[in-house]
Amino acid sequence: MVSATPPLSCDWRDPAGYATLHAAGPDAFAWEWLRRDPTYRAAASAAARAACRNGVLALADDPAAARWGLHAFEDPALPAGTARPVWRREHYALVLVVTAETDGSADDRFELARFARLATVVAGADGAEHLLLAEGLASLRIDSVGGSLAGGPVRLAYRLAGFAGLEGPLAALRDLLELRESGRLRAPRARSRNRRLVLLLRAYDALEAGASQREIAGVLLSPEAARARWRTEAPSLRLRAQRLAGGARAMARGGYGSLLRA
Repeated sequence: MVSATPPLSCDWRDPAGYATLHAAGPDAFAWEWLRRDPTYRAAASAAARAACRNGVLALADDPAAARWGLHAFEDPALPAGTARPVWRREHYALVLVVTAETDGSADDRFELARFARLATVVAGADGAEHLLLAEGLASLRIDSVGGSLAGGPVRLAYRLAGFAGLEGPLAALRDLLELRESGRLRAPRARSRNRRLVLLLRAYDALEAGASQREIAGVLLSPEAARARWRTEAPSLRLRAQRLAGGARAMARGGYGSLLRA
């Protein structure tokens, strides 16, 4: 069972506690928001945990976790880079759909056992397998809708169709090729928006800690907020603080879901 978890104790004033997120992908940011959700935290505390089979973390699909876009509950005490949330492909764009076939030459097969230490597999009631390969902030999601990835070396047949929504599976396919060739997952590429996303997380943590918008502005935006008449002498700064707080609240209400679809 996941143990009951106390409220997160992130020091919003300390940028070092958020530093790794500047190089994170959208799935990591989505997880950071989800693990702050008190409703999710309460539900996850009662969830069954994974078993280890042949070195692979194995779970059963949990319909209750679908409310939050997951195949199974993950422990909210774990930060991005340590946690392994398996996002559903209807929520997460970067999922490659395959069938696992037993034909083909030996050198053209995928062997999950080679990457067992990276692997979490969620078994669906319909026989599908939902695979997450993760190491630090790097991750790769594959759904097998026919055959078993865990059953031994298999030839992967990729299910791609049309143009809408094609970019995400293609990105996952490129990551799979990188993994096959190098033995390592591709690190998420740095995104210019990450700085803003980190600020939003810190602002939310500040609000949860009872900080005022003026305090948030002084730490996250500019020391000018400490001036006695900042409302009249720095109106643009006040407006930025209001927008930051509003954006943080919107993300906490579920706005982070858009990150997974980007």
